[in-house]
Amino acid sequence: MSMRITNSIMNNNTKNNININKLNEDKQNTMIATGQKITRPSDDPVVAIRALRLNSNISQSNQYFDKNIPDADAWLKITETALMQTDTVLAKIKESLTQGASDDNTPEDRMNILADLRGMRDQIYSAGNADYADRTVFTGYRTGESLTFMDAENTLYNIKEEFSADNISMIKHISGDFDVDKTGADLGTPINQQSIEENTLYRLRLAYDNVSYPQDATLNYKDNGTDTPVTLNVVEFADDNAYTKPATGATLIAETGEIILSDDLRDKLQAATTTDIYLTYDKEQWQKNDLRPEHYFQCTDKSAADPADYIEYNYTDPDGNALKHFVNQKISYEISFNQTIEINTNANQVFTHDICRDVDELIAATQAVIDADNKLDELKKMAENTDRYSEAQIKEINNRVEAMTKERDLLADKMQTLFSQGLTTFDGYADRNNLALTAAGATRKRVELTKERMQEQLASFKELADSNININLTDAAIDLSNAQLALEAAQMAAGKVAKQTLLNYI
Repeated sequence: MSMRITNSIMNNNTKNNININKLNEDKQNTMIATGQKITRPSDDPVVAIRALRLNSNISQSNQYFDKNIPDADAWLKITETALMQTDTVLAKIKESLTQGASDDNTPEDRMNILADLRGMRDQIYSAGNADYADRTVFTGYRTGESLTFMDAENTLYNIKEEFSADNISMIKHISGDFDVDKTGADLGTPINQQSIEENTLYRLRLAYDNVSYPQDATLNYKDNGTDTPVTLNVVEFADDNAYTKPATGATLIAETGEIILSDDLRDKLQAATTTDIYLTYDKEQWQKNDLRPEHYFQCTDKSAADPADYIEYNYTDPDGNALKHFVNQKISYEISFNQTIEINTNANQVFTHDICRDVDELIAATQAVIDADNKLDELKKMAENTDRYSEAQIKEINNRVEAMTKERDLLADKMQTLFSQGLTTFDGYADRNNLALTAAGATRKRVELTKERMQEQLASFKELADSNININLTDAAIDLSNAQLALEAAQMAAGKVAKQTLLNYI
């Protein structure tokens, strides 16, 4: 069966062909004008979907490359700088320790060592307050708080401090210390070399001195798996029996923050496991540069008048789950696709309480030798003043010279031992600081390598995105020219077809 072709059909087909060529020309013209292959997703769904994915990759890469990576790198750089400053302070302290461990120090040398130690003591934790964009870098999630108290203040904290058997240390205490009475009025009490004794004791040292306690001071530990409380005998620092080994239990010297252990309790604590030993105490008076307890312990700020307003620290995690012990807080940055790094160094990894506590003991030991030297000089001058003192008094003064000489020698030996041991101890602190510095440096190197990789990936994504959505102008110009020629040819053919009618064929 054949179909009859009418003029109307021919005209409609011709118009349709012309319209198709016009649409093609318009499409090519639009592509050149916009520089893109499509103007709407329906033009090419595959290109559209691929463009969305590539644009998403570019957006994420820009976030990593322009924001996350520079932010992480700056944080790590600030951390490295602070740790290098701390290393410098520790190195200067070790120089003083090396000098103090010598047998050849004069009183003037000791005064210089004392001045150096006091100066360095104030600098130990200063680097720990380093911040990046008003965020303190060593304080975990509490980036809005300083590591130390910036000024002296009175704020009552209830602190739970945990110990392990490794925290038990041996100390030597020189007993029999006496004052020099230049008037001679107090020379009736005999003092001789036998009055001066050196005691070896074992202790637990708290993170802070000048502490108090809410009720009975109780040290807790596990004895064969059973929770065992020990009520501490609290004594004053000035008490002659403060540094006497207790027969049982333990003694708390609140002013110095020391727990003096009996032999029996020491043996039991040495058998206890880590965190099984703890003491809860209060501290209210804080000095400038003291470490804030909320960065180290489970504690409660009880400065508010209403107990409902007390602030608890480290008893729950960010999700509200109860914590048994203090847990380090990790700050992580996502610096690439599925790559997250931990950028922060926690304060207790470097800025520990024992650093300043050790320096304080070195300062006290040095000051004790200086004071003993001064007392010995005064007694020797008194012994030469035969016009002022009687023969019996001169005899007693000479006894005291011998006693003070013994005390001074014991104190000097104690000081020299502390300085010698301090070299090893502060080498450990420096090693710990260098370990943190190395870790920060290694993390920063990872960030730099990731930055280079992200830069390459970003360039690749942009190149893929360009090739996916953008046109080649040369090819597009040729296609437009071809479309124009096709349109013109169609229009010419239409003109010829329009002149023909059925009458031409009759």
